[in-house]
Amino acid sequence: MHIIYYSPHPTHDIVSEVGYATHQREVINALREAGHTVVPVIMGGTELSNLNPLTSGDYKPSKLKKIIKSLIPRVLWTTINNLKLRKHDKIAGLKLETAIQTHKPDLLYERSEYLQDSGAICAEKYGLKYFLEVNAPFVEEMKSFEGKSLLENKAHQIEKFKLEKAHKIIAVSSALADFLKQTYQCDPGKLFVQPNCINPSKVHTDSNEIESLKHTFSLNNRYIFGFVGSIFPYHGVDMLIQAFSKVHDKINDSTLMIVGDGNIIDDLKKMAIDLGIESKVVFTGKIPHSKVFNYMSVMDVCIMAKSNWYGSPVKVFEYGLMKKPIIAPNTSPIRDVMENEKDALIIEDNVNELSNAMLKLSENRVLASSLATQFNQKVMSSYNWSHAAQNIIELCE
Repeated sequence: MHIIYYSPHPTHDIVSEVGYATHQREVINALREAGHTVVPVIMGGTELSNLNPLTSGDYKPSKLKKIIKSLIPRVLWTTINNLKLRKHDKIAGLKLETAIQTHKPDLLYERSEYLQDSGAICAEKYGLKYFLEVNAPFVEEMKSFEGKSLLENKAHQIEKFKLEKAHKIIAVSSALADFLKQTYQCDPGKLFVQPNCINPSKVHTDSNEIESLKHTFSLNNRYIFGFVGSIFPYHGVDMLIQAFSKVHDKINDSTLMIVGDGNIIDDLKKMAIDLGIESKVVFTGKIPHSKVFNYMSVMDVCIMAKSNWYGSPVKVFEYGLMKKPIIAPNTSPIRDVMENEKDALIIEDNVNELSNAMLKLSENRVLASSLATQFNQKVMSSYNWSHAAQNIIELCE
């Protein structure tokens, strides 16, 4: 098939070491490896040389921009940014039309984005088969991130329009699929749930680097609990530190390793100091994604304490690929791919449950090994990108 993969977001590229870029890149590559022609129309960029400065992790707004933002109501600031997104979508639509006219695709596959409807408009105009991948409840998510916008009703109208025009809708979790049905009266017959995946061929470890980091962080002969990922409040790293403070003295030579960075990292370091466990908590800072598997290698138990209700967390698949026993939150996306005490220990959102799970796995190594083996086999057989690509093709058929 000839496929156009369309991503209308102005800053979501396919080369950065972030989740959305990895997802787009891997879907495109897996479809190509299955023998299909894929033309990427990625508004955020396809090469490091042409990325928007806003995509950089080092980007900081100017002082003038900060002053202006502080002087006007938040709803007005958010609305102005939303209007810019609408203006951008018209430009994106023109580029998509050019690609459609040039390549005459059999399928338009779009990664859906907030306030962007150019894909649905072009699909209808040119009579194309149109698949829409949905990774979040966009209006609610953006409201929680940026605050209320005067374009909120318009945003809901756009979501409903895209869902109505799509021939198939690929949701990242069953919870999100249910949300689309309930909120936008989405046709259940068009919905397909495809969780995130992993590419085993992209995972490499280096024994020398592993030994080096053990030496650097004094990890030899330690029992290591670990977290890997961007550190947002909804990931529950604060809860993980509190749980570790309750069990570290019951588990000989235990260490908590936190791999990643985020805007609350200083608060977390202070928490470790206040709890008197700073000598047993390792904060590595930001690590290149290609290196994080070395850090996972030294961990005895990998933990994701919390997650949002709708997203499919890639980190649990990475943990599974590394054959690590996992503690994961009791959310619908986790239950889509895991069973409690078969693939992982699935816990409720509180410190006591997490600390009890940490103790349980440290004391029952047979259970820990069984969980790690079972989920590793599941990841390898069902949650790789080639499997996801095959599901897309089967939906076409």
